[in-house]
Amino acid sequence: RYLQAKDKVRSQRRAIEEQFRDNYLAEFERRMRRDGKPHDQFSQYDLTSTELGLVADDDLEETLKLNDMAAKVRRYCEEELAALDQRVGVLVGDATLQGEGNPFSPQAICSAFKQACRHVEPDLKVRMVFHTLFDDHVLDDLRSIYKDLNALLVQRSILPKIRYGGTRRGADGAKPQGGTAAGDAPEI
Repeated sequence: RYLQAKDKVRSQRRAIEEQFRDNYLAEFERRMRRDGKPHDQFSQYDLTSTELGLVADDDLEETLKLNDMAAKVRRYCEEELAALDQRVGVLVGDATLQGEGNPFSPQAICSAFKQACRHVEPDLKVRMVFHTLFDDHVLDDLRSIYKDLNALLVQRSILPKIRYGGTRRGADGAKPQGGTAAGDAPEI
């Protein structure tokens, strides 16, 4: 399977790159559209249609793999993504933006890659090799990309200093006089 995936990547590299770019831009735009309306609730769906069905085991396995990859990146890049969530939130006018709502989120990137792989390869086993290779070789580089993106936003004066953490409390649980003590929370 590895050799089959390697041959497919070599022969379809350009198509994978183009599909990834197109899918990522679509994900980015979808996450940037902020109409302020809450997502539809399950109770509002028309359950009489034939659109509902069971999820195939293959689809579930692939989705779980990509969700795990995105969660791993979020844990690994926690500080960078927390800062990026806040900065992008300022740009889009949503102070509560975080996690999957961020157009730069690992979930957006993994989702775009999943769709690109589905476009060029119907065999799940080969796509799973693609995902493993993506996890091994690409996701590790995201931390430096997130750092660079944060640095660019800081250069553009988008939240140049971000404070993390809460206030320190004394042994009795009370806040120190005068609010937060200097150095309580790191700045990025």
